[in-house]
Amino acid sequence: MTPEEAVDAMAERLAAIDYQRHGDKAWSKAALVREYLRRAARWADAYGCDTTTPFFDIAACVDPGVRADQAVVDNVVNGIPRRTPNAMTRLAPFVLHWSALRETPGVELREDLADPFSPLILAFERDGGFHIEKGEINLEYVTLFLRNWRARAGDPPMESFTPDALDEIDRAGSMAQFGYVMGPDGEPVS
Repeated sequence: MTPEEAVDAMAERLAAIDYQRHGDKAWSKAALVREYLRRAARWADAYGCDTTTPFFDIAACVDPGVRADQAVVDNVVNGIPRRTPNAMTRLAPFVLHWSALRETPGVELREDLADPFSPLILAFERDGGFHIEKGEINLEYVTLFLRNWRARAGDPPMESFTPDALDEIDRAGSMAQFGYVMGPDGEPVS
């Protein structure tokens, strides 16, 4: 795959996301975002990235000469609904630049580091997204704190990304927090 094809494929994937949030996937999204934070911390440490935020242009840190086509980036960002605050408007360019970097001939990425953005994209695909405010990541019924995110580099990796495993995280989280399994409309599922 060429870098352009990789960027176009990712642009299609990001455009297909339904950015409406429902909340019933908040717990799996939190697990996926924690995994992103772990991976971002590992990439930042490995490449000496000078960043205070976990949501940064990892591709620019690894090789600042590789960029996705700006017209594609603009198209994706402009296609994200502005109804509610959503972190993807800020993150989409980073994801697209990463897609270009991964397929650029001659770029050798560390094999011991997992794709940083794949858990984040999966989180958005599961239920729309999240927003960042005052040092917190708001995932409807779960909040993650950004402070000390680089300390997550040593956390154990997430074990499974299968839909069944993620659904089980949501069932358990909903039961623990509300005493019932929540459906997409916020009502209990029978």
